[in-house]
Amino acid sequence: MIMFKKVAIIGVGLIGGSIGLAVKKKKLAQNVIGVARRRSTLRKALRLKSVDAATLSIKKAVEKADLVIIASPVDKIVHLAGECVKFMKKGAILTDVGSTKSFIVYGIEKIARGKVNFIGSHPMAGSEKNGVEHADANLFDKAPLIMTRTKNTDVKSLGKLKRFWMALGCRNLIMSPAKHDYIVSKASYLPHAVSLALTLSQTGDSMKIAAGSLKDATRVSSSDPKLWSDIFLSARKPIIKSIRDFMNKLTVLDKAVRGKDRARLRRLLDKAKRSRDRIR
Repeated sequence: MIMFKKVAIIGVGLIGGSIGLAVKKKKLAQNVIGVARRRSTLRKALRLKSVDAATLSIKKAVEKADLVIIASPVDKIVHLAGECVKFMKKGAILTDVGSTKSFIVYGIEKIARGKVNFIGSHPMAGSEKNGVEHADANLFDKAPLIMTRTKNTDVKSLGKLKRFWMALGCRNLIMSPAKHDYIVSKASYLPHAVSLALTLSQTGDSMKIAAGSLKDATRVSSSDPKLWSDIFLSARKPIIKSIRDFMNKLTVLDKAVRGKDRARLRRLLDKAKRSRDRIR
């Protein structure tokens, strides 16, 4: 079912490329055009059929587009939104897929207000890999998708964007940018921080015998360092709070082990197991 005549994707890496593949698979747009900084990326996206057309020009991509999706690193999103808004038609929908939301949403709303309808999005999908060569049309199947709502949000555009993400297979949630950053700091930023610390705590000998538990717990340490350094710095307050909360929990475990408190250890392990088993 066609929802948009033209969709423009700014950044055709893993997420942007997967969006393009999914939109084409579901036939949600008549035309999908991708933008990248390098011609080699555009050639790859065209070869993999992530987009119908590709260009280095933001102007060419977003003119007459009904939906523009910015899928770039978080530190570039606000600037790119400013470039897009210059050439987008009035009333079109603009969204991003950045992993942090407060500074992105309020930054872009100042630029977009009265020109285009901006709504922040964050699909909780991806992997430690990057690049359009790893794009997957099924990446968003049953993935949680958070959209942000503020006093400036256009309700009609919010509803249309919600239907778009649902058509890609996402499970939608709508909340404020601040609430997004708080809960995602627990569910995403903190696991990356813990994985980082756990990996750096290993020795050469321990890495030689790494098996299931260590491999699973440190998988996201293989993520793009630049991407995640930008995410950590763009959401400093929530990630600092989540790290402190985690350190408090680790202290509780430390005390139970030091005190040989078997009953308390069992309660902690039981509580953790029940919580983990609820994850779908």
